[in-house]
Amino acid sequence: MEKLIVKATYVLRTKEEMVVQPFSSKISRTAVLSFSNTYKSAISSTEPLKPFRVTALHVGKKPLYSRGFVTLHKDKEYRFSVTSLLDDFLQEVISNSTVDFTVYNKQLRMELEKVEVSKVDQLTLPDSRLYRIEFLTPTLLQVPRPKFRRLRNRYVLFPYSPLLMASLTSHWNKFMHPAIVRTTGSRALYYFREVDYQLEPITVNYDNGSVRGFVGWALFSLIARKGTKLRDMVRTLLGYANFVGVGKSRSIGFGEVEAKPG
Repeated sequence: MEKLIVKATYVLRTKEEMVVQPFSSKISRTAVLSFSNTYKSAISSTEPLKPFRVTALHVGKKPLYSRGFVTLHKDKEYRFSVTSLLDDFLQEVISNSTVDFTVYNKQLRMELEKVEVSKVDQLTLPDSRLYRIEFLTPTLLQVPRPKFRRLRNRYVLFPYSPLLMASLTSHWNKFMHPAIVRTTGSRALYYFREVDYQLEPITVNYDNGSVRGFVGWALFSLIARKGTKLRDMVRTLLGYANFVGVGKSRSIGFGEVEAKPG
């Protein structure tokens, strides 16, 4: 059976003004938990990679997060999307087009705006010499962990292509097929080269701690020869990133990206 990717976009409104955590995906995730047992089961797993991605709330195209607390205003429209790699989620979405739920004793309503169902062969981005990746929410790219005991996670503040490709390849190979190979390591430095960028490091509070990542954009040149399997795999991974994000904690809205021909 061919693998499908489901992306549902919702409009959310609160019935009264409310103050929420600095990274607003806490609201999005609570909304999805209110109707989806498939999502509830998936996030309860201790596995490091999840078959779901829930974005932060958006105002227009801008994701809603801050260094301080965030205020949601009465009757204002906010949007978020949920990507799922599990077939059962589609039926839950169709059966729950409007959902009322409560957060912090405040009443909210979410309404289904659209559903996109994509096949694997539809993910591949058009061929181009350049690709631009916008990092919309703080992106947490982690270097391979050393064997010595660590106290905190270590994230880099630049989208080094080996780390970028390793993050996408590991997620793809866990949930999708056919497997993608030979896209990671130092090889990526040569076939996917940064040529321009505008990035900003940023710290965001989440739950009882904080994380430091980066936002902005980077322009990459794809050097792999046209018609080669490597070039096709990279274009597929970039398209996949638009649905599942990049880096650690992508399932809760960090590392939301938009990749497109540059």
